[in-house]
Amino acid sequence: MVGALKKLLKKIRFEIIWRLLWLVSTAIAYTVRFTVKGSERFEDLLSSRKGGIIALWHDRTMLPIFWCRGRGIWSIISPSADGDLQDRLVRSRGYRTIRGSSGGNAVRAFLGAAKRIRDGGVVAITPDGPRGPAKVVQLGTILLAERSECEVMPVGVACDSAWRLGSWDKHMIPKPFARAAIYFGETIKIPQCANEDERKLQAERLAEAINEADRKAETLLVEKENDKIARDI
Repeated sequence: MVGALKKLLKKIRFEIIWRLLWLVSTAIAYTVRFTVKGSERFEDLLSSRKGGIIALWHDRTMLPIFWCRGRGIWSIISPSADGDLQDRLVRSRGYRTIRGSSGGNAVRAFLGAAKRIRDGGVVAITPDGPRGPAKVVQLGTILLAERSECEVMPVGVACDSAWRLGSWDKHMIPKPFARAAIYFGETIKIPQCANEDERKLQAERLAEAINEADRKAETLLVEKENDKIARDI
């Protein structure tokens, strides 16, 4: 009886937290003013049915998850309790999920993602997740791209007004009515690597591509603000 009550209370708590998370994140995201560049590359990747990977840093996922909603993109979600909340949230946005991470069920997640890519799907990955270090590409992402023989699209995100959480990645939460930019970069191909040293070089290459996409997103924000100032003069 006690065990059943605890289970019920846990379920109720989860439902309350999930609904609050969805409500707050959705309300904020709808107020954000987006500028997007490279969307044609994003659309081409989805429609090609050749499979692919979208890569962005862990701290910048909230806005792309919202903007890219309803497209059937696959997302790898940690099997942790926090992952349960994230899984519920991204599925509510029209994503499909693969449960697993470098910290748990890694092999199953890797095989599941590889199969989705071979079947023509696009998998969104935060290559520095789920626990960091921040903005360092883990070799699992490189191995997945290498074995799947697919294109990898770096995605950059910028926001002119945001809160930063106290988490390991200092996760970015945009403030209401913030201006944000998303930049979909040119895809890159990860070659077949002979050893781990070559994969580390490719990891550095991908990290720089994502950082460059972030810089271009920042530039988009500046250009948008300059255009606004020019119109107001």
